[in-house]
Amino acid sequence: MHYKTGPTHGSSNFHPYKCKVINVAGKRSRRETSQYHLYDGSGRQVILEQSEAEKDIGVLVDEHLEFSKHIQLQINKANSIMGLIRRTFTHLHVDEKSFKYLFQGLVRPHLEYAAAVWSPYKVRDIEGVENVQRRATKLVPTLKDMDYLQRLKQLKLPTLKYRRLRGDMIETFKILRGVYDPEVASNILVLDETSRTRGNNLKLKKFHCNKNIRKYSFTRRITDTWNSLPNEVINAKSVKHFEIALDRHWEHQDREV
Repeated sequence: MHYKTGPTHGSSNFHPYKCKVINVAGKRSRRETSQYHLYDGSGRQVILEQSEAEKDIGVLVDEHLEFSKHIQLQINKANSIMGLIRRTFTHLHVDEKSFKYLFQGLVRPHLEYAAAVWSPYKVRDIEGVENVQRRATKLVPTLKDMDYLQRLKQLKLPTLKYRRLRGDMIETFKILRGVYDPEVASNILVLDETSRTRGNNLKLKKFHCNKNIRKYSFTRRITDTWNSLPNEVINAKSVKHFEIALDRHWEHQDREV
């Protein structure tokens, strides 16, 4: 349908009954925010509903640009599926191979979808995500008496925290190597052309950040880790070769990071 917006009555494809407004103006109270409106097809003014959090491409972001609500939702989904698996296999023996198929295929994806966007930095969120895998690995009877890291070593699984860090490095490699559309990704990361210190020949420029939402965003949190990688890792000729080189470089810390 054709909609009209604001006093200019310009054309718009926004549906007034499906649009919401999130105020991200810092400490300003909701009462002080302006009202926004669109006009529907009959010319009636529709005041847009205020919202504290909304999903964008499957990721819930709140009015403070934080992702704790999204993280808790994903934890709940993963725990729900683990509960279903646990009930299904109550009287059946779950061996290590079967567990890995079930966990990697049905549970872990909920804890990793778009993680480069919402990767947690608060301790309670980091632990909340990791606890899903910590509890899940106890489902294998032969591993119940081992501690968490021993269970992971036996299953040949890394911590979820490590997988997020590894995923960040892979995304960084893809951006710098032009795997994504250059028109979209070319300005996401800034190379440090002045650096002559130890590291690699694709070091990223560091920026000072006052706010946590900026400090722990993808483009800022990856800088130190990426800059510490040697040239033999970051100069890999393909994404697959980069993954192999990165795993080899980190092989002694991959389950404890």
